Amino acid sequence: MSSESSLVHAPAHRPVPGDFNTTLVTFAAMALCDHFDAGQRLRAVVPLGDANRTHWNFLPESGRRGVALRDMNDVQRYLTHRLIAQCLSVSGYAQVVQVMSLEHVLRELNAPVFGHVAAHFRDPEGYFLTFFDQPQPDSDWGWRLVGHHLSLNFTVAGQDLIAATPLLLGAEPGRLGPFRILGHEEDLGFAVLKCLDGAQAATATIHPTPPPDFASRCVPVLGDEEWPDVHGVGRRDAGITDVDRKALRWVRGTPRGLARARMGAGQQQAFDHLVEAFVARLKPEQAGREMDRIRSAGHDDLHFVWAGSHRPDEPHYFRVEGPVTLIEFDNTEDGANHVHCVWRDPANDFGADILARHRAAQHESVELS
Repeated sequence: MSSESSLVHAPAHRPVPGDFNTTLVTFAAMALCDHFDAGQRLRAVVPLGDANRTHWNFLPESGRRGVALRDMNDVQRYLTHRLIAQCLSVSGYAQVVQVMSLEHVLRELNAPVFGHVAAHFRDPEGYFLTFFDQPQPDSDWGWRLVGHHLSLNFTVAGQDLIAATPLLLGAEPGRLGPFRILGHEEDLGFAVLKCLDGAQAATATIHPTPPPDFASRCVPVLGDEEWPDVHGVGRRDAGITDVDRKALRWVRGTPRGLARARMGAGQQQAFDHLVEAFVARLKPEQAGREMDRIRSAGHDDLHFVWAGSHRPDEPHYFRVEGPVTLIEFDNTEDGANHVHCVWRDPANDFGADILARHRAAQHESVELS
């Protein structure tokens, strides 16, 4: 076959990504899956198209799919951590470990109220791993680790592309002794707010009352419009009204708050640092591709949104929204000492965009053959 013919029939779905990380993620997942016994594999591996793949709720619940860390042996737990670390930067991985470890502290804090029950649902090994299709080279598959205050959702398309959203972390308490797991992100949000002038801060602040949790909730797929719940799931200490819900809603394609384009150079730099803090939880190569995606979709179209108090010790909430970006940070429960934050991509949650592009490229490659 001539070199020209080889180029014509080269698989269109095999772009050169510029790094080897997606392959290493696949190999790390294969190693873990191969260490499961038959029963564990039956629980851990479900079809990529299973509706449960988009069930990413981070609150304690019964009946979760997958294999819990507590039901793994030492080698399996080690390989699970290797998979997490292969998908995240060292600092991102450290945050995940801290979130899980904080369950030890929360169990003791909850014991006077919940008694022996606290040990069941405040469990640092109560995190469930699921594979969506068997991880294999040059295949489409995904994996999830979910439990209290943690929801990691990664999708691999043909070993060339990887998607990392939704990516959620939480901390209860948000600050206690040496623990302030999400303090950096919170400080960066306040840094943006504090560098705005009065008119800009007023534009950014869409409502004096924050939502009790994410405005978008944990919906599987973001619709054209999402409203926050009246109160947090299982909680009643931060309720809002329907008037509040309407004021706080997220609307696809109609960003609220203050646009990056309306910020000065120093303000834009502070805002960029905030966005990058959420993306930088990924490996540097993957983070670079994600930032390129955000910029190419319209960097100046990103908006900074605030609700609630402008004081860190009172309930507050902020978000960043744009064409391919939705970042939400809330610290509203327990007297502003209970944090949730999430990074979503309205166009690519659960790899919807990269899977569609990969399959279209495969189809094109078959037609050229």
